[in-house]
Amino acid sequence: MFGQSVNLLGDWMQQTAQAWVVWEMTHKATALGIVAFLSQIPFFIFGPWVGIFSDKYDRRKILLVTQILTMLFAFVLAFLIQIDRLELIHVYILAFLLGTVTAFNVTAEQAFIGDIAGPGKIRKAIALNNIITQLTRLVGPAIAGWLIATIGVAPAFWYNGLSVIISIICILVIRSKQDIKKAEGSGLKQFKEGLLYFQKQKLLRLIILFAAIQTFFGMSIIQLLPAYSTVVLHGNARTLGELIGSAGAGALAGIVIVLPFVQRIKRSCIAIGGAVMWAGCWYIIFSFSTSLSLSIVCQFMASLGAANVLTLSAGLAQELTPTHMRARIISTFFMIIFGLQPIASYLAGRIADVIGIKNIMAVNGMCMILLPALLLTIPSLYKLKATIHVPVVRNKPV
Repeated sequence: MFGQSVNLLGDWMQQTAQAWVVWEMTHKATALGIVAFLSQIPFFIFGPWVGIFSDKYDRRKILLVTQILTMLFAFVLAFLIQIDRLELIHVYILAFLLGTVTAFNVTAEQAFIGDIAGPGKIRKAIALNNIITQLTRLVGPAIAGWLIATIGVAPAFWYNGLSVIISIICILVIRSKQDIKKAEGSGLKQFKEGLLYFQKQKLLRLIILFAAIQTFFGMSIIQLLPAYSTVVLHGNARTLGELIGSAGAGALAGIVIVLPFVQRIKRSCIAIGGAVMWAGCWYIIFSFSTSLSLSIVCQFMASLGAANVLTLSAGLAQELTPTHMRARIISTFFMIIFGLQPIASYLAGRIADVIGIKNIMAVNGMCMILLPALLLTIPSLYKLKATIHVPVVRNKPV
């Protein structure tokens, strides 16, 4: 918890600073979309292998390597900014490299949390980790916005690099038990085994559709916040930090306050689908806002629902998976959910430059309402919801 708190605080600071740097260099939403595309496409490219890699090798060592590389990338960005030599191509290259490292890091980290928590407590551990994520998301962007407005951009990147050192120390101290099973066959074959296992879990198949809708349309809105902060709200880096921070506050409240009630709903797909629709409603209101106060409220309220979507679905994916396949299933989960996100990020940026930032946000919000509503009205899916919850509990690993 301590290592994650320090590390994620720096991570959110860097993400905010990087988005602001790109916007200041180009003033084009397309550039923001390209950076998001390059950051996310590694989840799709390396999806068949990252989970197998984390199942086959020591996850602690994987995390140590990925953290060291993350630290080096942060220092490179900070140095280039400090000497005033940073160019857009540098951001693009480092965004792809960091995205590649993150694809391996996130998969190993999620499975590592499961190793620490042990059977029966994985969902609680995932929720606790997400609380830390959202708490740092509340504070990090606000600090980054203040630093950028008062001192400059480079300190945000320097801090992120230094924060990784604390994370590395914590990883070295932690002890966990990993069930390593010798892998047979190629990476693609083992990835196919993960897909076949996913096909047997009917509840997860339906839930992952809602999670994909949330990431495809909702995350596209988040990536446009630097442009929205200046073009619509006529603000600066502090405005961006306040918007991202309010989304983090809403996500934190959603996980701490709303999630315990949502978990009591027997039909998980209805709870998750409803959360996606809730977020979509507030994103539509957000698209019409020209007031910072109303925009902050909209981001907070939207994140109340959005945060529960991935928390619930990621927790279920782990709880319903044998320990020796856990990382493989997580990588499959992330690949399916985030696989189309790079395309969505690029298209959102391009379309925003054509029809306007507010219009693309309204369109995305409407899709987040209509698509889940359509799925929930299909009779076969309703029957599926009514019959699959008990088998999911029985398949829970001991």
